[in-house]
Amino acid sequence: MPPITVVIASHERASRAACLGHLQSEKGIRVVAEARSGLEALAAVKLKPHILVLDLSLFRGNGLLLLPVLRQRSPRTKVILLTSRVSEARILEALSQGALGYLGKEVLRTFLAKAIRAVDAGQAWVPRKMVGKITDRLAHLTVREG
Repeated sequence: MPPITVVIASHERASRAACLGHLQSEKGIRVVAEARSGLEALAAVKLKPHILVLDLSLFRGNGLLLLPVLRQRSPRTKVILLTSRVSEARILEALSQGALGYLGKEVLRTFLAKAIRAVDAGQAWVPRKMVGKITDRLAHLTVREG
């Protein structure tokens, strides 16, 4: 089976290094590029990675602006947001724009590889506390459309 290809996009060298360090020994996962800016992230998705780990604060503090463009350039690339202390509303917005999961930077060691494998398999990766909020938002959307 071919490896899951990953691009890590964060303006923080420490975050990129942490991701690389945690994934280096993971069998079946290969980091194919790093991006330090929004422009580099856009260039890196031309590699058509399976997963993009995107720091939500990458693009002038708003990685959300990148999501529609990234999805357009590489529709099959699945996005996992990398966050630190961000509002639930912002995370919900990112998920509604196509991100399939998110991880706090403080849990990278424990969950990064698991999240990558799950999202690559088509699953969402969000903490349990967000599931109720997501289904709530879906219910409101359904009521508005109906």
